Amino acid sequence: MPKPSPEFNLSCNSKSFRALLATQFFGTFNDNLFKTIISLQVLGKATTEEYSILFLSLTAALFFLPYIIFSAVAGWISDQFSKSHVIIRTKQFEVLIMTLGFIAFYVRSDLGLLLAVFLMGAQSALFSPSKFGIIPEIMAVEEISRANGFVKLVTFAAIICGTAMAGVALSGIIENPGYICISIALLGMLTSYQIPFVRSIGEAGAFSFNPITPNLTNLKLLYQRKALWLTVIGSAFFWSLGTLFQLNILLFAKEELQFSETATSVLLAILGIGIGVGSVFAGKASEGKVELGLIPIGAFGIVTCSTLLAFSGNIPGLPHIAICLLGVSSGFFIVPQTAYLQEFSPPEKRGRFIAASNFFSNCCMFISSILFWIYIDYLSFSGRGLFLSMSLISLVVAIYLVRLLPETMMRCVNWIALHCLYRIQKEGTEHIPKQGGALLVANHVTYVDALLLLAALPRPVRFIMYRPIYNSFPIYPIAKLMKAIPISSSDGREQLEATLRECGKLIESGELVGIFAEGGLSRDGDIKTFKTGLETIMVGRSQPIVPIHLGGLWGSIFSHYGEKVFWKWPRKIPYPVTITFGKPLPSSTTAFDVEEAVRALHEKVTSD
Repeated sequence: MPKPSPEFNLSCNSKSFRALLATQFFGTFNDNLFKTIISLQVLGKATTEEYSILFLSLTAALFFLPYIIFSAVAGWISDQFSKSHVIIRTKQFEVLIMTLGFIAFYVRSDLGLLLAVFLMGAQSALFSPSKFGIIPEIMAVEEISRANGFVKLVTFAAIICGTAMAGVALSGIIENPGYICISIALLGMLTSYQIPFVRSIGEAGAFSFNPITPNLTNLKLLYQRKALWLTVIGSAFFWSLGTLFQLNILLFAKEELQFSETATSVLLAILGIGIGVGSVFAGKASEGKVELGLIPIGAFGIVTCSTLLAFSGNIPGLPHIAICLLGVSSGFFIVPQTAYLQEFSPPEKRGRFIAASNFFSNCCMFISSILFWIYIDYLSFSGRGLFLSMSLISLVVAIYLVRLLPETMMRCVNWIALHCLYRIQKEGTEHIPKQGGALLVANHVTYVDALLLLAALPRPVRFIMYRPIYNSFPIYPIAKLMKAIPISSSDGREQLEATLRECGKLIESGELVGIFAEGGLSRDGDIKTFKTGLETIMVGRSQPIVPIHLGGLWGSIFSHYGEKVFWKWPRKIPYPVTITFGKPLPSSTTAFDVEEAVRALHEKVTSD
C-alpha cells in the first residue's frame, strides 16, 4: 500500500498523477473493450435484427444500472474511507470480474456476458467518486482544470484504444478475447498501487444501502446551488446523449454506411479522439480556472454536428468529420462542468455530491438505453432519424442551460471576444477566495476592465457601475446579465449609502463585489485617488478586500490614450495585458491604504 504523505500540491507532471491517469486509462479501456466486443459480436451473429437491438440495449442498460443501485454506497465509501484505498480495492475487483468474462466467452454464454457487464458497472460505480474526488485532494488548485482535461483525454484515449482493440480481438488472432481483458485489469491494479495515500476528510454519516433517499437529498442540496445544479444537468445530458450516440453509431454504420466490424470500431474511435482533443483544448482554454463560458460553445457544437450526421450518409468522409467535431464539442461541454463540481463542492460533501451527480447521470443513461430500443424497434426510427431527433433534443437542453445560468453565455461571448483582442497574463489568482465573499478593488483604465476581470476570474463578480452607463444601450442588457449594481453621485447621500450597504450585505452572503474605486476612467494612464465608498461597503464586515492592478491597458483602443476612445488603431493584436491580484487586506483597511496596495502592485509589474 502507498504510504501516507503529509500534504499534496501536485502538478500534472508528477509521477503520482500519472499513476492515477494510467489507472483510469486501463479501467476505461477494459470497460469499452468488453462492451464493444459483445456489441460487435451480437451485430455480426444475431439471428434477427430485433434480437441484436434488444441485446445492445440490455448491454448498455445493465452497465448503467449499478450506478443507480450503488451510487449512494459509492459516495458514502468515498467519504468514509481513503479514496486511494477505494481505488485499489475496486481495481482488484475488476480482475475477478474479467475472469468471469473469460469463462463466459469460453462457454459462449450470453447470460454470463451480461452478468459480467453488470458487475463491471458495479465496479465502475464504486470507482468513480474516488477517482474524481481524489483530484482536488492531491492536485494544486491551479492544476485542477488541467488535470480534468488530462483525465478526459486519457479517458477517451482509452475509449479509442479499447474500441479499436475490440476489432482486433474479434479478428481471430486471439481465440478468447477474455485473455486481453484479464491482462488489462491486472495492469490497472498494479498502477493503482502508485497513487498516493490520502486520508478521509469527510463525515460520511450513517451507512444506508438505500440508493434513492440519500441521492435525492444530495440532489436537493445541489439544486439549491444553481451553478452546481447546472453541472449536474449538463453532465446527465452529456452522458445520456453519449449513450444514444454510441448505440446509434453502431446501427448507423451497419445499416446506412454498410461498414464492417473493423470500420465501425474506427468510427467509434474517431468519436473518442474528438472528445479527447476537445477535453485538452478545454483544459488549456480554462487557463488555470473553471471556465463555464466554454459550455455554450460545446452545447451548440453538439447541436450542429448532430444535424450534420443526420444528413451525412451519402457524402464520403462527412460522417467521420462530423463525429470528430462532435467529440471536440463534447470535450468543451463536459470538462468545465466536471471541474466546477469538483472545485466548488464543499470538501466534506464532495464525494456524495459527485456520487449524486453520477446517480442522476446514470439514471438518464439507463433510460437512454431503453429509449434506444423503443426508438428503433417500436417507433421504427432509422439511424438518420435518431441523429436528427438528438439534434433537436440537444438544442432544447442547450437553451435550457443558458436560461438556467445566463452568465455562461455572457462568459462565452466574453471569452471569445477578449481572447481575440487581448492576451491576458494573470498573477496572484490564488488570492481570490474559492468560496465566500470579498470586495475586489481595481484601478480603472478602459471601458472593458470589468469584462477583462470576468475573463480572468473563476467566479462571477457583481460590479458597481455608474448608472448612466448602466442604463445606456447596448450596455444595459449586458450589465443586467452580469447583475451589475448601478450607482450615481446624483442619487443623493441616503440612497448612495443604502446602495453601498447593500453591496456589503452581498459580500457577507458570499458573493464577490467589484469596484473601480477611482470613480471614473483614467485620462492619463495614472492611478487616481481612491474614493471612500469602499470603506462604507466594508463597515461591520469581516470579509477581505482584494487589491487588483490592471496593467498594460493604457494605449488600447478602449482607453482614453490619444484623447480618443475606440477611434484608433490597436498597437498590437492580441494586446498584452497583465492582471495582478494582491494579498487580501482586512475589511477595516482605508481607501488610502487600498490605493497604496494597488500602486505597489503597479510598481511590481513595471519593475519586472
